[in-house]
Amino acid sequence: MDKHRLSLIVIGVFAIAILVGGWFVGVQPQLDRSSRANVQTASLMQTNDIQHAKNQALAAEHLKLEDYKRELAENQQRIPAARAQQELINQIDAAAAAAGVSIRSLTFDPAVSFAAPEDITAAVGVDSDFIGVPLTLSAEGERAALEAFAANVQNSARVITIGGSQFTGGEIDSLVISGATWVLMPAS
Repeated sequence: MDKHRLSLIVIGVFAIAILVGGWFVGVQPQLDRSSRANVQTASLMQTNDIQHAKNQALAAEHLKLEDYKRELAENQQRIPAARAQQELINQIDAAAAAAGVSIRSLTFDPAVSFAAPEDITAAVGVDSDFIGVPLTLSAEGERAALEAFAANVQNSARVITIGGSQFTGGEIDSLVISGATWVLMPAS
């Protein structure tokens, strides 16, 4: 082997070593960074797609906002933010007049905070207190009219939960209803 040939082989081996070293030092790290960037981009695109779907769902719900406000206003009439006893008394009087009975007495007991049974989770807004106002009312009239009165009370605009009733028949039929009306008071 002559000297030129040997030096060409050595130069070729060095050139290949430089190319391989350049690959591992310069090109491969750039390819790794590019691969990681592609994975991150795909992950961000997936996150953006999820967020876009949530935004579309919220936009669809926003279109129903007026319906929700109307429903809220209706529910606020059923369970008001104040005791408003006179409105409740007027409602009970209207139920009695519609059924053709007369109210003998109506008493309200002190309000009590609502406590859900242990097995039930009841969500009440953190900025409000759900209050029950126990009441007892008695009415006189014919049995069918008293039954109609009890139905009118239960179906009236303001929620009245009937906890018990006692019918007494005789010369004058009477009905005693015990229950509660509800108020969603803003927290103080």
